[in-house]
Amino acid sequence: MGYPRALMGLVVALIATTAALFLFLQANPQTFSSPLDTLSSELDAGKDGPDVVEQPESVDPAPASITISMTLDRTAPIESYLREAGMEPDDAHQWALYIQRITANRYFHSGHPLTLYKDPETGEMRGLKYDLDEKTTVTAASLGAGVLKAGLRPIEYFVRPIKLTFAVTDNFQRAAAENGIPKPIVDTLQDAFSDRHDLNRLAPGSAVKLIYNEKVSRDGSYTLAGDVQAAQIRFGGRTLTAISFSDEHGRPHLYDEEGHALGPQSLKFPLNFQYISSGFTFHRYHPILHEYRAHVGVDLVAKYGEPVKAVADGTIISAGWQGELGNCIRIQHQHEMVSIYGHLSKISADIKPGSYVHIGQVIGNVGSTGLSTGPHLHFAMEKDGAWVNPLTEKLGENHEVSPRMKAIFDDIKDRYQSALAELPDLGSHFIATDARKPAISKFADMYHVTLGRSRAKSAHIRGQRISSSQDGPAPGASESDSAL
Repeated sequence: MGYPRALMGLVVALIATTAALFLFLQANPQTFSSPLDTLSSELDAGKDGPDVVEQPESVDPAPASITISMTLDRTAPIESYLREAGMEPDDAHQWALYIQRITANRYFHSGHPLTLYKDPETGEMRGLKYDLDEKTTVTAASLGAGVLKAGLRPIEYFVRPIKLTFAVTDNFQRAAAENGIPKPIVDTLQDAFSDRHDLNRLAPGSAVKLIYNEKVSRDGSYTLAGDVQAAQIRFGGRTLTAISFSDEHGRPHLYDEEGHALGPQSLKFPLNFQYISSGFTFHRYHPILHEYRAHVGVDLVAKYGEPVKAVADGTIISAGWQGELGNCIRIQHQHEMVSIYGHLSKISADIKPGSYVHIGQVIGNVGSTGLSTGPHLHFAMEKDGAWVNPLTEKLGENHEVSPRMKAIFDDIKDRYQSALAELPDLGSHFIATDARKPAISKFADMYHVTLGRSRAKSAHIRGQRISSSQDGPAPGASESDSAL
């Protein structure tokens, strides 16, 4: 009797378990939506909004926010703008204080984009988004019951290549400006060819073919100049060529067709200064310590806050407090050279040990930290571990593509030259057949949207472009995308 009953019990248990599993697998999972979901979506697809808070099933999702976007026409306190937007004085004061703590700024500034998110039924403020500059935006959102959430987020960019050609009819800089070429690109070209030909002396009729990158914010509000990728300038019977290539250390340079680096490889001075107060000597009377000691550098007197630039490409060895030199940066260059920048008031946020810097990149600002009697830059150099006079030492030398990288360089050069060959010899303007659609530029088997003018801060790009019938940008194109 025991066995049949036990067997029957097992069968019943198995049936019950199977039924329970069946019901569990067939059941529709319950999803909970938050009134903040809509706001989170509007604030950059959930990235700029507050964290989603689960609500009971009985709470219906809030209707979509009313979005009000504007470019500010004046500089005014944050609280003032919020009150004008319809917030109660106490709420505006609370929001303003919170945003001030995040941004360290009491004002919303003229020319900056501001987006407000308001409840369509009550008109109450749900959130806002304000661009501090071209790199950073601040977002704030209400979580209800007087609770706010705010934070800083980087503005995301994607990179697109621009290809165009134009003729120099009078002056190179004027022709470049008329074709909407950003000034940093123009300056790069002039520096690159400075030891071969003065581009401002190009004869009328000279032709310029150019490929460069520009960075565009995801919403199209900002367009920033990127880097020159390739250029070809023809005048008389000569042709100047520039090809961008990163060496074995990942350092980008412009090279000629033979692989020789173009342009100056170092700056003589790292800043605009007024005069030299102390030179390089091993016997100087120290104005603070009141004793004779070596002064293994030069003191360049400049205005407080004057930008300080890296004198050559290199890698940051250290960036921070260094005793008598106060805030100090040390950069390792090629040929066992090190440059030193002391007494800084500020070190740029992206300057960290191990990071790579380019010639002319701003690394900090003039100050008077450490043992200093006034704002100036202590500029020094080491060679093979020994102090050298920075006024007489040659830091940069034109270098060539290394033999083991030459084959790669030649391949990239051929691809750029093919792209340049597709461009006409003289400038002409491309007009899209459908003015409602942006022109599309195809380059190196990738498609990128080429926009026109979006806002005052966007560059107005003109000139000949290669068109394609494809619509839309490359999926996932980002600032890290390469032009090749």
